[in-house]
Amino acid sequence: MNFQTSSQSFWLANLELPPLPDSQDLPTSSDVVVIGGGLTGVSTAYWLSSLGIQTTLLERGNLSSGATGRNGGHVVIGPNQNFGESVQNVGLEETLALWAFTQQSTELMRQFVEDHNILCDLHFNQWVTLALTPEQASALQENYSLMAAHNLAIDLWNKAEVDKQTHSSVFQAALVEPQHAQIWPAKLVLGMAQVASQKGATIYPATNVEAVKRHSGGFTLQTSRGAIQTQSVVYATNAFTHHLLPNFKSIITPVRGQVIATEPVPRLWDFDWLANDGYEYAIQRPDGRIVFGGMRWRSPTREIGTEDATVIEPNVSQGLRGFLCEAFAPLREAKIEYEWTGIMGYTPDENPLIGELPGQPGEYLAAGYTGHGMSVGFLAGKALAEMIAGQQQTPIPKAYRSDRGFASVAI
Repeated sequence: MNFQTSSQSFWLANLELPPLPDSQDLPTSSDVVVIGGGLTGVSTAYWLSSLGIQTTLLERGNLSSGATGRNGGHVVIGPNQNFGESVQNVGLEETLALWAFTQQSTELMRQFVEDHNILCDLHFNQWVTLALTPEQASALQENYSLMAAHNLAIDLWNKAEVDKQTHSSVFQAALVEPQHAQIWPAKLVLGMAQVASQKGATIYPATNVEAVKRHSGGFTLQTSRGAIQTQSVVYATNAFTHHLLPNFKSIITPVRGQVIATEPVPRLWDFDWLANDGYEYAIQRPDGRIVFGGMRWRSPTREIGTEDATVIEPNVSQGLRGFLCEAFAPLREAKIEYEWTGIMGYTPDENPLIGELPGQPGEYLAAGYTGHGMSVGFLAGKALAEMIAGQQQTPIPKAYRSDRGFASVAI
């Protein structure tokens, strides 16, 4: 079996929207500077410009060239952990708050897409968690009972039903949730950037921020295009946060994920799914193409601590291809047309950090999404914009706050 040696994301290789014009003149000052051109950074710039705040966004590569443009296309509603784990770790009230935050974020995203006619394949359907082993099936049963006790709309498929629904015999049971979405993430970000630009935001791709220096008048950012002064800085830098904030090296860890995309194939599922305790995940796009990611457990390092998204890991490649062929007979002859990697940012408790940095007024962070940024980043940008403007209306759950627990160390 032949494997690719370079990483080409389907989402980035097939963009139809034109790139934003790239001005060569960096302004000498801006009320706010946002660092990072993914979903969170562009969302923050959009909400800030909507509030009439002068905003400049700097991105070292192209817009959406990081995790936003290199993921599996999922918008997962709910906490990062399964319901039972989240309740155990942060409590029921906070787990429901995380659920509500992701629901609100996704609904705002849907409204934005509709209002501005953003063609990004946003599509809503069911979310199915598949069990590969009897132990995983038992855990799904426990989660089902707990969620049902709190009147959450869910269903549980037994072995016969899951075989029928998945067209596969390898799964033991499934937990079915009614709310999930899939999206072409890079198209969303480019569309949002165009709207933000129309509202007055200035956006500079290919601009690397080399250092952020605090002084009595605010901050000076040294960049590859020169210096820019600002009163507020937003780090929307996810796994790469420690490059500018070194003390985050032990708090947000880079983890490389890997994804493949098939040629268009006949419809197999009317739902999106994950399996093996979240290690594998898939969608079938409207064009019939299956996007399948995971298998990083086959890497000797589990891809932890890796920041290079330009190459792929052959053990993971073999696992991804093998799983699709072995689990789904209709896919045994399907051609793999794309394979890519992307760098996620993981935190110790698997929740992101959103808010002003403790003890560092004027510096704001939204990062560490642990692979679930698409359902959080849009509303995180709104919350940060409101906070900077002194008009905070969007509450940030305690489990997401930047000043919680481990994040209260010297930053």
